[in-house]
Amino acid sequence: MAEERMGLTPLDVSKKQFSTTFRGYDLGEVDTFLEMVTLEMEDLARRNHGLKEVLAKKEGEIEEVKARENSLRKTLEGLQQILQEERTRAEQKGKQIIREAELKAAGLVNQAREEQVSLRHDNEHLQRMRREFLAKLGSLVESYKKIVDQDQQLLEGELRIDSDVQMI
Repeated sequence: MAEERMGLTPLDVSKKQFSTTFRGYDLGEVDTFLEMVTLEMEDLARRNHGLKEVLAKKEGEIEEVKARENSLRKTLEGLQQILQEERTRAEQKGKQIIREAELKAAGLVNQAREEQVSLRHDNEHLQRMRREFLAKLGSLVESYKKIVDQDQQLLEGELRIDSDVQMI
C-alpha cells in the first residue's frame, strides 16, 4: 500500500519562520504552539505509520484466511464428489445384490416346484402301490377264506362220515 503524504510535515512546522511586525504575535507563544503542533503531528505520523503496519498485517492475515477458506471449499467439494460417487456405487451394488437375490429366489421357487411335482408323483405312485397291495391282500384273504371254507366243508364232511360211522 502506498504511504500517503501530508501536505505539511512536522519538520515543516518546526522550521517555519514568521516575519516580525510591530504589532505581531508574541514570538514565545507562537514558538511554543508550533512546538506543540510539531509534537502532535509527529505523534499522529507515528500512529498513522503503526496503523498502516497493522492494516497491512491484517490484510495479509485476511488473504491467508481467504486462501485457507478456498482450500477448504475445494476440499469440501472434493469430499462431496467422493461421497456422491460412493453413494452411486452403493446404490449400484444394492441393485446388483437385489437382482442376484431375485434370481436366486426364482431358482429356489423353481426347484421347490420341481420337488413338489416329484413328491406328487411319488405320492401318487405310493397310493397306487397301496391300492394294488390292498387288492392283492384282499384277493389273498379271499383265497385263504375259500381254502378255509373248503377245508371246513371237508372237515364237516369227514365229521359227518365219522358220526355216521359211529352211529353204525
